[in-house]
Amino acid sequence: MHIRHSDAPDLRASRRVTIRMAARIVPALILALTAAPLPVSAAATRPEEANARVATDVPTGFQSKTADLNGIQIHYVIGGSGPPILLIHGWPETWYEWRKVMPLLAKQFTVVAADMRGFGDSTPAPTGYDKKTLATDMHALMRSLRFPKAIIVGHDWGGPVAYAYAAQYRDSVDKLVMIEGSPFGPWMPTLEPYWFFGFLRVPGYAEQVVAGKEREFLTYFYSNQQFHVVPGSFTPGSIDLYVKSFSRPGRMQPSYGLYRTIEQDVADNAEFAKTPLAMPVLAIGAQSGAGQFALDAAHRVASHVTPVLMRQTGHFIPEERPDLLAQLLTDFVAGKPLAPIWAP
Repeated sequence: MHIRHSDAPDLRASRRVTIRMAARIVPALILALTAAPLPVSAAATRPEEANARVATDVPTGFQSKTADLNGIQIHYVIGGSGPPILLIHGWPETWYEWRKVMPLLAKQFTVVAADMRGFGDSTPAPTGYDKKTLATDMHALMRSLRFPKAIIVGHDWGGPVAYAYAAQYRDSVDKLVMIEGSPFGPWMPTLEPYWFFGFLRVPGYAEQVVAGKEREFLTYFYSNQQFHVVPGSFTPGSIDLYVKSFSRPGRMQPSYGLYRTIEQDVADNAEFAKTPLAMPVLAIGAQSGAGQFALDAAHRVASHVTPVLMRQTGHFIPEERPDLLAQLLTDFVAGKPLAPIWAP
């Protein structure tokens, strides 16, 4: 349904409803902390903990590096050879979500998997979590690596960031891929499609509820069967790594920033979409994820969209279907025809 800004739901009323729903939906163990105040500027009082590196296994043939860009350090992992391809992670993940895909792509591409500001081993900032600014960071990274043009791929929130990259720097994008991630705009029927959108968007609320219970909160997303089809996609080890990353002081705040800047994203994307993207766009949706919702949004912003719906697949496609995803990306870049529906 195409809506105008004036047709959007009353967000204040929506947030009041969200707070009432959270009392039933969020695990009781987390909600028990609602009354406990969050220390002000936790990240600032313990910067050495907030900025401590999280040990990860970098795939063979890749290197972990950082670049000083836009006043912050952006962490990235790079390897392979050939045309450059940038992989932008979603939430609640880091560059590490691409670890299974990267070696497969490295056979034909120079692969760059980056942590967005505040995530993984990139340093946090007090602002800049709207998708336009996050895309500016990614573009600055690729320029610093002397890649004037690249294939841009984003999953989940990385999809809207990838779109903002392509919309701002059209001559710098060869092809665009959005995986289970849709740019938010006035075409959206709601700005809170899932319960946790509203929960995370309420100013100051999530800070009090989640603090100290990051593992319980995040594991819901890694283990909830509604988001997954392939068993074991998230191992105990990978869950531990993600939890450690987000549990550092102040490191959940960038997550809230992703959701609390949605109104700005809508305004930015409304302007971007006035000139549809001309480069080839691949939109991938998962049957047990955003699915058709993600595919439809791509058609709102681009003229040449190749849609692929993956059946028997959950939202976290890079974790669940790395082999197939790598093949889809490779075939798309090569200009090969893709089946609109993949069935196992």
